[in-house]
Amino acid sequence: MAKKKVYIAFDYDDLGVKQNLVAESRRPDCPWEFIDNSISRAVPERWVLEAERLIRESDFVIVLCGEQTHQATGVATEVQAAQRLGRRYFLLSGTRIGTPTRPKHSRADDKIWTYRWPSVQTLLAGGTPPADAAVQ
Repeated sequence: MAKKKVYIAFDYDDLGVKQNLVAESRRPDCPWEFIDNSISRAVPERWVLEAERLIRESDFVIVLCGEQTHQATGVATEVQAAQRLGRRYFLLSGTRIGTPTRPKHSRADDKIWTYRWPSVQTLLAGGTPPADAAVQ
């Protein structure tokens, strides 16, 4: 599969999950790969404009859903930007212990998918994983 440019929206509590996702994409045995197009440093005064620019330049937005994502206003803003800009996005479970929560402004029919290689590979290819790969 050709490399996709991906923006990853995540709550700061889930930074380790985001870093793991990026690291896994670089492994030679990983069935998918992407270019991380996320905000790489703090830009507090203009972060919304920077996020919108990066989302516009991306092929996909991966939204990591942890236990507190429903309260993460930044993630909600990024989801709205993806919707407004017409970028495909998908929700990916960012927790293995707790229950992942949906970001505000996600659509009612947006499923949260398991963080497993076959699911991510299918989603990055533009497909839909099997129903049993949905967490919610």
